Amino acid sequence: MKRIVLALSIALLPAASQAATGVFGSYVGINPDGAGNSWYGTQEWGANNIQDFQGANLGTFNWSTSDTLQISAFQVQTFKNVGEGDDVTGIELQYRVYKTGNTPGSFNVVGGGFLADSPFASAAGNTASGFGDQNWGVNPTATLGNLMAGIDSAAENGNYTVEIFYRAFTNRGDRYSNNGGANYTANFTAIPEPGSMLLASVGLLGLIARRKR
Repeated sequence: MKRIVLALSIALLPAASQAATGVFGSYVGINPDGAGNSWYGTQEWGANNIQDFQGANLGTFNWSTSDTLQISAFQVQTFKNVGEGDDVTGIELQYRVYKTGNTPGSFNVVGGGFLADSPFASAAGNTASGFGDQNWGVNPTATLGNLMAGIDSAAENGNYTVEIFYRAFTNRGDRYSNNGGANYTANFTAIPEPGSMLLASVGLLGLIARRKR
């Protein structure tokens, strides 16, 4: 009988809470050619979904000063078990741009700050209300990262890959939003400035005319 009572007492004890920190959502904002911030989902959650960054075509841009392509905002949603002393202390976005098919270079780092405790709405309009949920990042601004940097000559024309991931710093170790380790990628195309294209077209027409003569 004593053994049965002891077993029942153990079964009725509340479950011990577990230490935990992590990332449950992420979004990136892109400003194409000064048109304003446009949100893309990377690690999406909730009922509302927006355009996916993964596999997105960000557009076609010439490498004159008239066209720009900027990272203009980002969000990272994190959780922590406050009762176990867990804490998230900061976040960052890392990105790199490389000609599609070429060997990627190193990542650029963009830091972000604390935005809100729950309840808060994500970039997609989903409301997080869990105790310990937090929103981090940078609200839409002029520029956080110039994706056209270094693309300034005809030799640089072509298709480009933009690769990003997010890191959250916690007292339980770093946590990532990185597409399962593959990172999130989108693409865009760089073309010559209009004047160069016009001159090339005129030259081609002249060559055709000479051949006809």
